[in-house]
Amino acid sequence: MDLLRETAPFLVGLFLPPLVMLAVRPSWTGQLKFVTTFLAALVLGICASTLAGELAAGFPDNLIAILIDTSLVYLGSQVAYRFFWKPVLEPRLSQPPELSPRRVRK
Repeated sequence: MDLLRETAPFLVGLFLPPLVMLAVRPSWTGQLKFVTTFLAALVLGICASTLAGELAAGFPDNLIAILIDTSLVYLGSQVAYRFFWKPVLEPRLSQPPELSPRRVRK
């Protein structure tokens, strides 16, 4: 059960990059992109800790659980982004859609 509790946040993080890529605009600064990604990982880390029942342990233990789960979500998102999502989705999201020429009837 502990193995599932520790791998679940990492696996959730694998599917975070497409959601963040839709929210983040290419014109944003690197700091704003980082803050957006980190806040999404923090929210998912808190949700993972809550679902695993790790927040009932008390103050120092629940803070450590949130820190660990947030780190695992962020790590999973960065690994998945670098090795899978960036090569697959970034070229499609960064370029504007091609407009097909329309024929005008005379």
